[in-house]
Amino acid sequence: MEELLSKLKRWRKFAADREGIEIFRVVSNKTLEEIADKIPKTKEDLLMINGIKEKKFDKYGYELLKILNNTEDIEKEIEKTENKVYSISEFLGFLNSEFSKYKSRVKGEISSFKIQGSAIYFSIKDSEREGVMDCFMWLRNYELCAIDVEIGMEIIVEGMPSIYAPSGRFNFQVNTIELVGEGALKLAYDKLKNKLDLEGLFELERKKSIPELLEKIGLITSETGAVIHDFLNNIGKYGFKIKFFNSRVEGQLAIKDLIKAIEYFENKDIDVLVIIRGGGSLESLQAFNNEVLVRKIAGFKKPVICGIGHDKDVPLCALVADLLVSTPTAVTTVLNKSWEMLIKDFNIYQKNLINQYETVLERQGYLLNSLVERLFKAFNLIYGFFENLKNLTKNYLVKIEYEIKNAKGLIQKAFEKIVEKMEDAIKNNNKFLDNIDNNLKLADPKRQLKLGYSIIKLKDRVIKSKTQVKVNDELEVVLVDGILNTKINKIN
Repeated sequence: MEELLSKLKRWRKFAADREGIEIFRVVSNKTLEEIADKIPKTKEDLLMINGIKEKKFDKYGYELLKILNNTEDIEKEIEKTENKVYSISEFLGFLNSEFSKYKSRVKGEISSFKIQGSAIYFSIKDSEREGVMDCFMWLRNYELCAIDVEIGMEIIVEGMPSIYAPSGRFNFQVNTIELVGEGALKLAYDKLKNKLDLEGLFELERKKSIPELLEKIGLITSETGAVIHDFLNNIGKYGFKIKFFNSRVEGQLAIKDLIKAIEYFENKDIDVLVIIRGGGSLESLQAFNNEVLVRKIAGFKKPVICGIGHDKDVPLCALVADLLVSTPTAVTTVLNKSWEMLIKDFNIYQKNLINQYETVLERQGYLLNSLVERLFKAFNLIYGFFENLKNLTKNYLVKIEYEIKNAKGLIQKAFEKIVEKMEDAIKNNNKFLDNIDNNLKLADPKRQLKLGYSIIKLKDRVIKSKTQVKVNDELEVVLVDGILNTKINKIN
């Protein structure tokens, strides 16, 4: 699918270029993606695709079917339409679709010219034979060519034949105009150069300096040919980030591509914009002498380097650029220079640093040796002091050990004496406790109860006298084996 989609996009660009229109006016991206996905094989299938109607099919249908099918299938589709009855507009649309395949370059002398609305109308004729061709061109494309057309001027027009449906008139739809002959081109070159020079566009004061140690490069050139390969092979391995825009670099059709490329880079994060192409004649470098393109470069916010090979006359785009070099290879020399100088300076700084380091190291080595001697002397003094301290400490430790042994003997004797005293005290206490125990046993009321005595209580109070009670009091008589409840009947 991706390969087919790529082929369809290339066809769309070709169709847009030959008609001088934007690519989306041919068919949209969405339509191309649907075609690549469904791969319609017939006209009926193609008309089922969104964005393809009868009018669009009449203009581009057979070209699309040629891409999607083989030749035999196309012939069958053509046979199906042989007996079709067209309306006038359908037939003219079909013819224009066929005519659009015949993109041509025609040379002639301008015999009439007028601007009307958003288009220009002019005629060109053969300078030697009879033959006149009416031409039509959109005003925006004419202004982009930046050529002041005059009657009698010999030009080359590039475009395709077409029929204007409202009048049925045949004309040639022009996309670009070129001047014919080195003399005419040189005259136009000198005229525009003088005009821009008077405006100060070539002054050094307005040129921006190229930053050193730049990293991000915007590159405009053609993806085909040796120029881009020479550039990439000669650019240094310094971590450059290159954003590339593929553009035509020869002929009037290159103007649109180059302007689109510059507009693409206007809002991109780049340090410098590079425009390169190989050498060539004044005729092949026409695009780089276009006033619109020159002003685009002059107004670009970032520095612009032009490396456009030339024999005699320097292209105006190169003159207005912030830096002009003779070849694409010379551009890489400029881009590499600050990095190469940095590496060169780095090597010098590295050698100087090593030399300075060795000098400092030698000086510090002498100081270090001197310091070591002083430290050695100080160490000997400290060592002697510590030896004396060690001997003193050793003597003190021996003395302390002796004192500890004596103290341990005294403590042992004291401990034994304390133990002896404690044993005597415990024996005396035990005898004292035995005496108390015997006395308590003798005084125990229960012992008396066993002998036949009793205890009389009135409301938990022990009665010791008859005065403590009265008749009818209820008493408790506590015996050794129980309690008797009784009542006083009489007190004697």
